[in-house]
Amino acid sequence: MKQLKKIYFIYDADGGLWNEIKYWIDKNLLRKTSACELCDISHRKFFVRFEWLTFIKELKNHYNVEVLHRNEIPQNIQDKNYQFPCVIGETENELIEILSKKVFIDQGNPTSVKELREQFFQKLTILEPVLVFDKVEE
Repeated sequence: MKQLKKIYFIYDADGGLWNEIKYWIDKNLLRKTSACELCDISHRKFFVRFEWLTFIKELKNHYNVEVLHRNEIPQNIQDKNYQFPCVIGETENELIEILSKKVFIDQGNPTSVKELREQFFQKLTILEPVLVFDKVEE
């Protein structure tokens, strides 16, 4: 059983006001193909989804959670060369990829906060089988 001390949700986009404006223009006006699947889940066209904020708040009741852009990640995660978007768990000794980019783009990929939440807790049950059931609140 792994005890997670921190969970990182990492977007496949750069943070900062200018980068977020550029991403929005590229996606919504110019229809460029680069899009972040986690962005699509957590945000509507203009604003963050209430369900996303509720999910993150729920997790923060039990974990240290950070939602980051790819240009904001700590060096230890950069060193692992994960593909984004992804969800990374940090234990005392290691980083564990809870949800990989493949999960976000494969058939059966989460397309809503509800589906992401279900897949996240399903994977978390494997990592922390005893603790996770106290965390699932609907």
